Amino acid sequence: MKFGLFIIGDDDPELQLDLKGYYERMLEQVRRGESLGYECFWFGEHHFDFHGVIPSPTVLMSAAATCTSTIRLGVAVALLPYRDPILTAEEYAMIDVLSGGRLDFGVGRGTPPELVGFGVKEDNRDRLVESLEVVEMAWREGRVSYHGQFHQIDDVSLNVQPVQRPLPPVYFAALSQGSYQVAGERGYPILGIPFASCKDMAEVKRKVSFYKETLSQNGHAPAALDVGQTIHTHVAESDAAARRRARPAMSRYYEARKSVRPRGYDELDQQRMLMVGGSARCIEQIQEIADTGANYIIFSMNFAGLDQKSILESMAMMAEEVLPKVGKGR
Repeated sequence: MKFGLFIIGDDDPELQLDLKGYYERMLEQVRRGESLGYECFWFGEHHFDFHGVIPSPTVLMSAAATCTSTIRLGVAVALLPYRDPILTAEEYAMIDVLSGGRLDFGVGRGTPPELVGFGVKEDNRDRLVESLEVVEMAWREGRVSYHGQFHQIDDVSLNVQPVQRPLPPVYFAALSQGSYQVAGERGYPILGIPFASCKDMAEVKRKVSFYKETLSQNGHAPAALDVGQTIHTHVAESDAAARRRARPAMSRYYEARKSVRPRGYDELDQQRMLMVGGSARCIEQIQEIADTGANYIIFSMNFAGLDQKSILESMAMMAEEVLPKVGKGR
């Protein structure tokens, strides 16, 4: 099992956060995540939605690259349908160079408000796949000639190439059945978000099983690919303390997403689609997620309404008290 951290960068105008200070606290979390031994720190990209304040992950990832040395740095996910794939390839190649080869590159389609905001009317999965083909060609060959449905590119060369060869690890965001299928057909590891795409862990398990069957049917080895699942998390000395700290901040986040994801904190907690509790509960839930077929759990611990001290303490308790006990006695 691998364990990482994720930050979506939610904000809420009512909180009147000092944005510069908020970004600095994010970078402190990256540094602390490295010292605690987490595999990767993933940055979200969102526009118009989630009150998101990370429209350009490469900016924060550049800063993170210069203040860390071992933790991997991921984007979860780059919204390729709205971006020029050549420019994207160049920018993320710079991150791989600055970090000394620590980039993990996740891609996805975005949310309904982003489709509206960017004026995209069609189902953009085909555009995503085509743009990813351009990025991968740019990284493998350093030169792109590509003629598809959405992109016409003639002999364009890149001056910046990633350190990792033949290319950095690429992850595919998988929420819908269709995305699980595309990832399985093309042999990409996946990044899932259960609360946003599944009623319960039983549904997560069905989708992961479908993905692994699709991998096998298309000549890919399921055991060689990561199955990542991201879960909203807060760890404290007891279940009651964890809920007391996390519920107001998480509820604020879920309320902002109500038009798209109608479940609130209490329903998600009851369905065990978020991980808030003491060590024992977190160990149980990590094992439940692993039982769905996941081998990479990514904890989302930063919420705009939660103070930095509580976030850092949760990160430490997970790394020092929970993860060393995962799987013991099973």
